[in-house]
Amino acid sequence: MQLNDKKLAKELYKKYSAIHRRKIRAWQMICVLSQFVDDDIVGEVTQCLQIALYRKNLPSVRQYLETFAINIYMEFSSLVMHRLKFI
Repeated sequence: MQLNDKKLAKELYKKYSAIHRRKIRAWQMICVLSQFVDDDIVGEVTQCLQIALYRKNLPSVRQYLETFAINIYMEFSSLVMHRLKFI
């Protein structure tokens, strides 16, 4: 999934719209794939994750985004302290 996909990057959309459903399905797939993130790509994944976290999304989409973030930071707990230094 491209982070800058024009349709998925939309911040204004209605609940149950086609874009809303695509966002939910995309984040559901990403959550499932989180178990395959390894040391080689975790840096790139967390950079994209930070961009995605700052975008506005409906709560039903955001819950999957936050679930993915939790999965990544639980698996790579050393990154938590690294990210907290920049806040």
